[in-house]
Amino acid sequence: MPLRLIFTPLSSRTFGLRLHFLTLIAVALIPALGVGGVAAWQAVTGRLHASEANLLDTSRALAIALDREFEAHKAALAALAASPSLDSADGDERALRQQAGRTALVLRSPIIAIAPDLRQRFNTSLPAGRPLPMVNSTEAAQKVFRTGKSVVGNLNRGALSGALMAAVIVPAVREGQVVAALATPILPQRLAALLATQQLEGGAFASIVDGQGVIVARSIDTAELAGLEASEWYIKAAAEHASGLTRGRTSDGQEVILAFHHLASAAGWSVAVAEPIARYNASWQRPMLALGVGGAGALALALAVALVFERRFRQPLQALTLKASEVADGKRTSLAAVPRSAVTEFEMLREAITRADHALRSRTAALAASEARLRAVVETAVDAIVVIDEKGMILSFNNAAERIFGYTAGEAVGLNVSMLMRKSDAFQHDGYLAHYQKTGEHKIIGVGREVIGQHKDGSVLPLDLAIAEWRDGEGRRFFTGIMRDISARKAEEIRRVLLAREVDHRAKNTLAVVQSVLRLTPVGEPKAFAASIEARVASLARVHSLLAQEGWSGADLRAVLERELAPYTPVSSDKEVLISLDGPAVPLAPTAVQPIAMVIHELVTNAAKHGALSQPGGRVELRWQAGRRADDDGMLRLYWTEKGGPLLVEAPTRRGFGTRVIQATLRGQLGGSVTQHWNAEGMVCEIVLPISRLTHQPSDTGGADPFQMLDSLR
Repeated sequence: MPLRLIFTPLSSRTFGLRLHFLTLIAVALIPALGVGGVAAWQAVTGRLHASEANLLDTSRALAIALDREFEAHKAALAALAASPSLDSADGDERALRQQAGRTALVLRSPIIAIAPDLRQRFNTSLPAGRPLPMVNSTEAAQKVFRTGKSVVGNLNRGALSGALMAAVIVPAVREGQVVAALATPILPQRLAALLATQQLEGGAFASIVDGQGVIVARSIDTAELAGLEASEWYIKAAAEHASGLTRGRTSDGQEVILAFHHLASAAGWSVAVAEPIARYNASWQRPMLALGVGGAGALALALAVALVFERRFRQPLQALTLKASEVADGKRTSLAAVPRSAVTEFEMLREAITRADHALRSRTAALAASEARLRAVVETAVDAIVVIDEKGMILSFNNAAERIFGYTAGEAVGLNVSMLMRKSDAFQHDGYLAHYQKTGEHKIIGVGREVIGQHKDGSVLPLDLAIAEWRDGEGRRFFTGIMRDISARKAEEIRRVLLAREVDHRAKNTLAVVQSVLRLTPVGEPKAFAASIEARVASLARVHSLLAQEGWSGADLRAVLERELAPYTPVSSDKEVLISLDGPAVPLAPTAVQPIAMVIHELVTNAAKHGALSQPGGRVELRWQAGRRADDDGMLRLYWTEKGGPLLVEAPTRRGFGTRVIQATLRGQLGGSVTQHWNAEGMVCEIVLPISRLTHQPSDTGGADPFQMLDSLR
């Protein structure tokens, strides 16, 4: 890093010592000014909060008063709705009209009875017998008949008078059904009088807005404003909150702060109390103005003092700054020519600059040595190290990269890294890099993998590739790729595969030799003995092939069973034999495959000679269960069940060679057990084996050799 960067200013714009002194003096006044400002602001905010709280309390009080007014109307109508006269279907409602008339006098508002078809049954403001129209508050009346609940309807015009009014409607319920409804109108002037009781001053006013956003009444100018839509900003605020504060302009252009509260007795209705913003702001502007004037005077005095002291510090500080610049430029300098200062801190700065000069020179030398060591590591590394930028251009190409790819660093630097790839991969590289920078999704970066590279001469070679992403001090992104030529390793892998195939071939040859030797051994009945041994050795050969096919990593139990039972699958239609397999997947270790195959071979051979498979119609069911859950015993259970074989009068009394093979194999090699039962239709054999012995390779000292086991049984 250049030494000049150490002293580069944090900003392109700097300020002199004078300004800093003035700022320091000003900062000294901040606590006092801050305390005064906080006190003044607390007083202001206290008044503002009190004003807002007063608006909220007033809106809440008016909402309670309006709820009380509506509830009084609902209660009076509910009492009238309980009158039996409403049940009369012949129109004889004289008693009801009289009772309704008395209630109307109490409410100071006429009462209307509404039939289910929304026609007026009677109206106390009209003489009996006069034709009555449909009610105008059809939506509210329909809601009453639909829900059976009282409703305060939105502002509407009366059917007869045409005057604006709201209606309180109460249902008359008989046996769960609404048979009629009673309504009484409430005029805006009556509600305006209720709002005026708050005696709002200073241009403040209160309004009532119905569920449709229409002004119902106002403490002032009700006649002009009733029936007009409220401002959109108010409707939006009232729709989002049950109560609160908001600001906006009224229809006459006046800006106000407004508190609102929804009514509990009238769905969607709200009452609002507004105060002009000018009056609201006046409560805090005057004290803040006084604070500003006083603070400005104190600040001006302090700045004058700062100018006096600034002159005493400027000269020595300028001299020290010049010497510090010389140190940053790497020049050898002496501070003897700098005039001494009476300020202790300036003398400390002089000593600090001297120490910084020595430390900077020492660190520069250490950094150069570190860079040289890093360069040596990169250049002597056995792996290719290539650095590219965000566009894929090669920035660094070490000696190992030159050796692996055949390019010199001079040839590679400045070219796209795709030159080191096959054409099929190079075509996709730029797109992959752009996709990664855009989405952050990566397939190679941060994850090692094998790739194919291309030499300068056009030949390809396998590589082990690891890519790391990093950024420099300016935030630019770079990628470092470390590549190792794995041609030798790949060749070794191919050699091992060929060797495994050769071992497989030689092992089969060995088994063939064993078959021949045993075939010629004269023991007992030579032909029978030879056939028996041939079958057993053939079984081992089949398992050997299966293991070789799976790379000697083991095999699944079902695959072993299917391969071992395949020789006994019937090929002619005159002998129908069914061997069914049923059980879960159980992976077997290589050492467990041959013993299990030998046991199954003995069972199926016995069944073919003496059991169910020895006659038409016989069948064998082979089922197994593997206990792998925490609550199981960790055992594999195989059930060999023969059906349809020769009828058995009694169980065999002599244990044959095959039985001895089964028992010795299961106990000696797999640590299991076997239980045999003879039913009338055939043998049932249950084999129990520990899964841990089947799925893990035994140690070099454990287990028994299957060929030695056969020799012991002879």
